[in-house]
Amino acid sequence: MSMLRSRASASLSLVALLAVAAPAAHALKTDAEQPLEVAANHFATNQNKHLTILTGAVKLTRGTMKGESDKGTVYQDDSNEINRVVLEGKPARMQQQLDSGGLMRATAANIDYSTDSSTAILTGNAVVIQEGRGEFRGERIVYNTESGELTGEGGSGGGITMKMQPKPKTDAKPSADKAKPADAAKPAATDKQK
Repeated sequence: MSMLRSRASASLSLVALLAVAAPAAHALKTDAEQPLEVAANHFATNQNKHLTILTGAVKLTRGTMKGESDKGTVYQDDSNEINRVVLEGKPARMQQQLDSGGLMRATAANIDYSTDSSTAILTGNAVVIQEGRGEFRGERIVYNTESGELTGEGGSGGGITMKMQPKPKTDAKPSADKAKPADAAKPAATDKQK
């Protein structure tokens, strides 16, 4: 029992570390103002359950946020507004432009995107890569498509792994004195001085 507690404690510590250590990478704010578009090769709708099953080249688009999978399920509320899309694939893929100009790319067996909470829950071999910032891997990662915040947890087979990129170094301009070679400071000898 104590082994389970220590494993649970380690998992919680990793979740906290992920939330704190993840560098701020804000998703493109204008994406939330864009319409949600879903496309596929085939679909079947169940009006009573307010859902549509999509198969074959499933695509989800909302501004710069894009998702792709083999199969998708679209859930609608009573007013027929899409409030959730679940993408299933080998793997399902998602990407989004960040305010900083970089790109967030993610893969997982399942990506469960909620329009109400602007979150994508990635489960099953989840990987999130933020260009120039870092890489996160785990069994379950939650990505906020508005703020860019990440939280995650490991499964029974292990925890979360993170690889953080070092901060880019700024090129410091050398001072004028240091830029000159030692001999350049001395006047050149002329033929008359020799």
